[in-house]
Amino acid sequence: MTISNLTPNFNSSSQSGAQHASAPAVSGAAATPRASSPGAAATKSTSGVEVSISSKAVAAYQAAATAKGTEAQAPTVDQIKTYSDKQIAAMPLAQLKGLGGAQMAAISPSAIKGLTAEQIAAFSPAQLSALTSAQMGAFGKSQISEIPPADIPHLTKAQMAAITPTAFSGVTLAQLAAISPLQAATLKQSQLLYLTQEKKSLLQSKMVGSNSMGTLFQAMAAST
Repeated sequence: MTISNLTPNFNSSSQSGAQHASAPAVSGAAATPRASSPGAAATKSTSGVEVSISSKAVAAYQAAATAKGTEAQAPTVDQIKTYSDKQIAAMPLAQLKGLGGAQMAAISPSAIKGLTAEQIAAFSPAQLSALTSAQMGAFGKSQISEIPPADIPHLTKAQMAAITPTAFSGVTLAQLAAISPLQAATLKQSQLLYLTQEKKSLLQSKMVGSNSMGTLFQAMAAST
């Protein structure tokens, strides 16, 4: 009786021991980190510590790093002198915003024609003021209309006078409203010919401060 009772107990102890022996393996498998799926959280080891970073945070960091690197690689004055209109059009905004006054002035008039609406809208007042008269003369009608109204007062009298009549006809009412009397006084008769009556009326109050231009404007308005 005693022997037969011990046998089942011995088997039960063996099974329990096997379960305890296999426990570390299971625990070890559970502790093994699983690879993150695309779009899920990413992991980064810093000094042996696992840090969880969301995929959105990683994407934002990469975008910022790319923009910063692009800006640092802005072309030199000598390089940008050789750019074509297509190369200017392909220039990323981050790189364009990094151009200084000397670099802006180095863009050839023929390459100026490649500036996109988005690029022109991104100009800073300092960049716009750095453009030469020859460059301003190369602007097209659609390009002129993209200059932010807030930047219009930063245009010099020479720049204003250099805009071709066809290009100047593209000015918007908001841009005309931002023109100062001194800027308006530099406008040529040819630049006013293609303006609509509404635009002429908006400029009239600004131009009457100059006797010659005011008289010219009134004569043109009377003839339309």
